[in-house]
Amino acid sequence: MLSVTGVTGGYGDLRVLWDVEATVRPGRITVVLGRNGAGKTSLLSAVAGLLPTVSGGRIELDGQDLAGAPAHRRVRAGLALVQENKRVFRARTVEENLLLGGYTLGGFGLRGGARRAALEQAYERFPVLRQRRRALAGSLSGGQQQMLAIGQALMPGPKLLMLDEPSAGLAPSIVNEVLAMVAALRDQEGLSILLVEQRIEHALEIADDVAVMENGRIITAGPKSVFDDGAVIREVYLGRSGEELTTGNQ
Repeated sequence: MLSVTGVTGGYGDLRVLWDVEATVRPGRITVVLGRNGAGKTSLLSAVAGLLPTVSGGRIELDGQDLAGAPAHRRVRAGLALVQENKRVFRARTVEENLLLGGYTLGGFGLRGGARRAALEQAYERFPVLRQRRRALAGSLSGGQQQMLAIGQALMPGPKLLMLDEPSAGLAPSIVNEVLAMVAALRDQEGLSILLVEQRIEHALEIADDVAVMENGRIITAGPKSVFDDGAVIREVYLGRSGEELTTGNQ
């Protein structure tokens, strides 16, 4: 579904990605792990067309080369990115946020036929959003805002959903709920997902494949079974205690 080959880039003269190779297979969750500053968010930004400078490589979605394409064209091609920290329009209602997420859908007006159908699907996925549809997004709990951000990203019907630390700032009980929801998108809808997550133990529970980043490079990747031993993860890239591994502290 996604193939990243030889991507190098960063912020002006500051390079943060070095010859990155990564893949996401159809209908699977690929989890990207690594220390803070390893380049995980920059990788998602490069795929989404938001990294200021990409100086080489190819980014293919379902066989279509997106390297050099602007971000909005990548959305139309089937990419969706949910950035860290629940970035919703806090002064807009839940329903307005969802409708704005469907801006690439055909037809005229925010309530055109395609948008109405996508809106109904969003409410079926997240019933709590239907209940709160007239509420301002800023009044929602952290977990509800994360659901809204994901629901908004899903409005155009993407082929690949990218999530940047969806558990950030959430209570442990809500983390389980959000990651279970991510797994359900794969299991029930066959969605391909690229997930950056610092809560390693939680992420590995839903992962199909794992890639480990260090210093702007993918240093190892493979099926989840290769990473089932926590000691392997610590030795490869964390160098941390088992307690830190399970709590996700940074």
